[in-house]
Amino acid sequence: MRVSLLAVILASSVATASPAIAQTKQRAPSDTTTSALEARVRQRLAAVAKQRLALTDDQMRQLTAVNATYEPRRRDLVAQERSARVVIREELQRGKIADEKRVEGALADLFKAQRARIDLAEQEQRDLAKFLQPSQRAGYLALQEQVRRRVEQMRRRRQ
Repeated sequence: MRVSLLAVILASSVATASPAIAQTKQRAPSDTTTSALEARVRQRLAAVAKQRLALTDDQMRQLTAVNATYEPRRRDLVAQERSARVVIREELQRGKIADEKRVEGALADLFKAQRARIDLAEQEQRDLAKFLQPSQRAGYLALQEQVRRRVEQMRRRRQ
């Protein structure tokens, strides 16, 4: 659960994880330190994003607001996709006795969540276009993708 929470934070943040952040993530924080760790990770990632994208203070403030707007929905969609993938994996492991209706439902849920995630990304891009240059938005997308890949690598190592 803690790894998933931190993974969502990283995936929704705006910059890549540095080696120092990766080392912090590899430890299993207690429930009482999770919030503090989240705050440190967000601060570090915001600083990296501001520097790499050459954001002004005003752009950074607006980016933070847009992230806060889209974060809850993005988190829900990531959880929905993960849940569907778990169901599919469980059923495939059952082999010939897999519940085909359950697999079909999970596949439908997976694709529905993926479509919703794309729609959400498009909405977010429209909002970002109000205050970021196209090259900054492209850089932001690249940073988000790097974070997602890094989080997935860390998740695989933990499993």
